Amino acid sequence: MKDNRSNYIYIKKCLLILLFLYYKENISPDNLVLVSFGFHFDPTCNFKSIFTREKKERKHIIHIVKENEKNTIDRVDYINIYQVKDVYNPRLRKAKRGLYIYFDGYNFKTYGKIEGEQLSFETNLSKDHNVGELLFYLQEESLKIKNDYSASFITYIAKFFTHNLKTDLILGAGINEDYGAKNWDKLINALNNEFYADSIENQRQVMHYVGKELFTNSMVLKVSGFDIYTSLNKELYEFKESKSFDYTNSTLFGLVSYIKKKDHVSVITYNYDTNLEYLLRKQGVYYVTIYDDYAFNNKVCQCDIYHVHGLLPYSCQKQERFKDSIILNENDYFYLYNHPYSWSISKQLHDFKFNTCLFIGISLTDPDMKRLLELAKNPLKFNFIFVKKEKEYSESVFKDITTYFFTYDLITVWIDEYSQINDFLNSIL
Repeated sequence: MKDNRSNYIYIKKCLLILLFLYYKENISPDNLVLVSFGFHFDPTCNFKSIFTREKKERKHIIHIVKENEKNTIDRVDYINIYQVKDVYNPRLRKAKRGLYIYFDGYNFKTYGKIEGEQLSFETNLSKDHNVGELLFYLQEESLKIKNDYSASFITYIAKFFTHNLKTDLILGAGINEDYGAKNWDKLINALNNEFYADSIENQRQVMHYVGKELFTNSMVLKVSGFDIYTSLNKELYEFKESKSFDYTNSTLFGLVSYIKKKDHVSVITYNYDTNLEYLLRKQGVYYVTIYDDYAFNNKVCQCDIYHVHGLLPYSCQKQERFKDSIILNENDYFYLYNHPYSWSISKQLHDFKFNTCLFIGISLTDPDMKRLLELAKNPLKFNFIFVKKEKEYSESVFKDITTYFFTYDLITVWIDEYSQINDFLNSIL
């Protein structure tokens, strides 16, 4: 199992390298596609890439092979990525017609041509670096390269995947922080504080027996007779707004603008509120909301919104249908875990695997979400997660987190301010 995992990460790194070389060669992400099957298909290859250049369709047959394997051919339309121990071994073969890429898991070096043009590139990173450092390095290198389609490598691959595949916005509580709303941790803490009132010692003693997990604590509140839905309604909607919902620099406003400009967008949200629906309605965007089994997904809608953890509209905390939809405490999560074929689980698994997903306002601390991401791995695809850099944190921490998220097929988009999310979304339209 561990060997398979290591091999999978190696293949994903190879995909990253290939896309970087296409960026370097100024190949349009709009005219590039990856193909896993064809009727005249070489079964020894991993996949094909097809793109248009100078008004002609070109293709490359991609082989990811061991150094000593002999089943690859030096041809114009072949790109062979060799797994080697040392990319600086002077005895490595050099391609005359196609392209050889030697990759030892840390550094890579190219020999040969793409479409008759000599391609020369190599890295010189330390042998103990991680994929986060490789991504940071490629991003920095891309800023030195003239590309007519994207300003950087990260925007290039995001544009490539969002243009080729259906796009999902995966939204967490962080998208509402611009307005003064609480993130997920603060929301649960607020419910706990209301339940325990001023008795912090009681809260500490309960946690001693049931643990500090947020979902466990919310279960204690429920079984103790606490009206959690009324308090949840208050925390979701009756906070003091720091800015109006018309604040154009907010994350939520930027998401609505992106949805308006995109052909069709699916939204998977873990939020219970209807703030997104409110702004879409104000902007005249036709959407459909799905939060339980009673769903009719009208295909003419510009946006499908899936509340996979339930929906609680304002002042609807007494209505059973909305209360029943809410996934909040550990018992609710046990239900999801024991019903893997439920619509909400199926939706997440399918879209994580086959669509391009942009994770926004999500911390990725939920083990259930990571389990789904693990199940939905796809060797030919990346998803993207926006993460804010905390001031005075070490750069090595950002690289380590980038590596960690990469193991879940996620490319990390680091931002300094939330307003940069909107800039990034506009750059990949």
